[in-house]
Amino acid sequence: WQDEFEVAGAPSEANWNYDIGRGSNGWGNNEAQYYTDRSDNVKVEDGLLKITAKKETYEGAEYTSARLLTQDKFEFTYGRVDVRAKLAGGGGTWPAIWMLGTKRSELGWPACGEIDIMEHVGYDPDFIHANIHTEAYNHAIGTNKGNRIRVEDPWSDFHIYAVE
Repeated sequence: WQDEFEVAGAPSEANWNYDIGRGSNGWGNNEAQYYTDRSDNVKVEDGLLKITAKKETYEGAEYTSARLLTQDKFEFTYGRVDVRAKLAGGGGTWPAIWMLGTKRSELGWPACGEIDIMEHVGYDPDFIHANIHTEAYNHAIGTNKGNRIRVEDPWSDFHIYAVE
């Protein structure tokens, strides 16, 4: 499975779904933004998937952004994931590339499992974080397993984030 983002416009419906809203139905983390599928927040352009967070009042939120997922589009058990990304920087941002187990609807989080390939926490600007969450290891009970690596100015250029 891959997406090279070769067709301008909306991301391919064959590859991507959206979480719409603020996550009040169980998938959110109390984010300040409202997630949309609007071209103001997500589009393919010049061979890139561009996700844009905007400061604007929308559906009761002060910000908008987009949250894409491959749920019900693609799944795998073993392999390597490479994602080439250029991140946003600044306080309050938290761009992330992560995977959830396919039984999320059935088991819930964290029992379904989660692998955070890359998280860039705005208040920790020169570090990239990676974590694994399970029932036994998760931040809700203070036992998550993870690490971080120093990447100065990760927003200044594209980097490849990977997990095998």
